Amino acid sequence: MSNELSQKSGVNEAELVLTHVLNCDRLSLYLNKDSKLDKDKSALFSSILKRRIKGQPVQYILGSSEFMGLKFKVDKRVLIPRPETEILVEAAIEGLKNIEKPDVLDIGTGSGCIAVSLAKNIPNCKIMATDISPEALELAGQNADLYRVKIEFLRSDLFAGLRLKEFDLIISNPPYVPTRELKSLAREISFEPVLALDGGSDGLDFYRRIISQASGYLKKGGLLVFEVGINQAGQVKDMLETGEKFDDLRIIKDYNNIQRVVIARRII
Repeated sequence: MSNELSQKSGVNEAELVLTHVLNCDRLSLYLNKDSKLDKDKSALFSSILKRRIKGQPVQYILGSSEFMGLKFKVDKRVLIPRPETEILVEAAIEGLKNIEKPDVLDIGTGSGCIAVSLAKNIPNCKIMATDISPEALELAGQNADLYRVKIEFLRSDLFAGLRLKEFDLIISNPPYVPTRELKSLAREISFEPVLALDGGSDGLDFYRRIISQASGYLKKGGLLVFEVGINQAGQVKDMLETGEKFDDLRIIKDYNNIQRVVIARRII
């Protein structure tokens, strides 16, 4: 069965499942020659395999996903954190490095992986994290509690209901899949919440809405940092330039040389 899992999902997933079933780390998996699947563990492995073959993401099956070196609880209420989103977080950390006690707004927090990672890497920051989904906020709160970081969570449709406040940084990985492409996504993605994927007819609805309001919530010189989909960076950059409220625009590529992060600074 391990070969079947490897062919279906890759060797790394097989390792992930086995370390979960055997309750060991990856190194022990190879060093401990006496590690065997007893009857109960074999049954658990088999049940995981069956769910994976049906297309369920391994992260949902195991109930966790690694991000920025931390393990986050995940389930069908939230998107699974992606490696490229770490670039977004790293850009935010770099942008805030000279600010002593930065105020941060995370829009569309989902699992809370962005907000929690920022809180862990910038101990003195104050973070507000919003999401329209109460189910997502519940899980994000659990992840914040897991790492004992203080984050203010608020149910909100972007800026709606947000008390007037100026932030040093607004960060967002909003839904950016064009509606027409949702049905053609990989089977694994169909298990993730549509609310967190659907970016409207061209995938850019949330960027338009956030950009149109963000300057009113940013301090002068404050940063707006987005993750974007494939071939969207140029369009988002154009939106920011057209509004004439932002400058110092930059685009950062991900590990696959795809333009993935757009950064802009509110004009002073």
